[in-house]
Amino acid sequence: MAKKPTLIAMAAVLAMVGCEDVQEEPEVIRPVRYEVVEGSDSAARRTVSGVSKSGRESRLSFQVSGQVVSVPINVGDTVKKGDTIARMDPADYALQLQNAQASAAQSRAQERNAKATYERTRALYENQNASRQDLDADRTAYESGRAGLEASHQQVRLRQRQLGYTHLKAPETVTLATVDIEVNEYVQAGELVATLLAGEQIEVSVSVPASVIRSIKKGAEAKARFNSLEGKVFAGTVTEVGVASVGGATTFPVTVRLTEGQDQVRAGMSADVTFVFASEKDGPRYSLPISAVGEDREGRFVFILEKTGDALGTVHRTPVEVGEILSDGIEILDGVKPGDLVVTAGVSRIYDGLQVRVPERPGSEPDNVAGDPAPTTEANVTP
Repeated sequence: MAKKPTLIAMAAVLAMVGCEDVQEEPEVIRPVRYEVVEGSDSAARRTVSGVSKSGRESRLSFQVSGQVVSVPINVGDTVKKGDTIARMDPADYALQLQNAQASAAQSRAQERNAKATYERTRALYENQNASRQDLDADRTAYESGRAGLEASHQQVRLRQRQLGYTHLKAPETVTLATVDIEVNEYVQAGELVATLLAGEQIEVSVSVPASVIRSIKKGAEAKARFNSLEGKVFAGTVTEVGVASVGGATTFPVTVRLTEGQDQVRAGMSADVTFVFASEKDGPRYSLPISAVGEDREGRFVFILEKTGDALGTVHRTPVEVGEILSDGIEILDGVKPGDLVVTAGVSRIYDGLQVRVPERPGSEPDNVAGDPAPTTEANVTP
């Protein structure tokens, strides 16, 4: 029993010796990345992607089915009104026309005979040498023959039109954008034969989000940037604004007609179209990096840095109202003002009232900013 106090005393001594080896690490005040909020006017810009097209684009096709025997044009050719785009074998339709013409000749003979019979019967009836029943029967036969003749003429006109449909011609002076058939190919009526580009005006079609479409008006100015033309920018005017979304999407079609660069832009080039319009809200709008805005159950927020001197500062959580995603960040509608220092990194790992070190200049890239995991050193390891 006398050994128990001795063991306890030895354990206490060992614990004290071990604690002497553990040194408390001083609190590390880390720097933060931040950005100065700059004032802006109430004008807003929206940039969306689109594709250029000709002012008028037509998809040409045969109105009858048959085998193609001639395609004398190539992609890129410019053809005049009435020039041949493609020809179809007309033999079957020529035979059908001849058959219709023969039927019409037969109907004409029948109608002529019925007419003569009716005129004789009417003369006899007027002299009381024929009954009213005979007159009505011959008149009905004549009217039927006349209707049959008219139907035969309609068939002849129909077959003539079908025969003409085997020769596909340019409706006006156009440029061939695509040629989709080959000689000896059998094509169905309505099948795409060629795509035609007409008109000198170049347009750009874009799809605009529902939140922006209400601010775009017909006649508004826009700018189109073409990366394929070394980033050249051309002015344009909004000519069409969609009133309904297309295909169940949440975007609306908008057409911008270029007012310059017609000799450089070709149909099918991709473009970034920028719309500039006045803000619908009072007061200026600001733009911050997306990484500067946090969100939790209480809503969206940023941390504003308040300098306290000696290159130190304190961060304060501030609720904000955000708008659209812009090309240079996220739009801030309310919650900040020009001159505010907003933290742009580590927002999810810092807290209100945290003391931080302030770099000499905004936007600098200090190592191990506030909110980053602390580096592991021997001083952090407890034996």
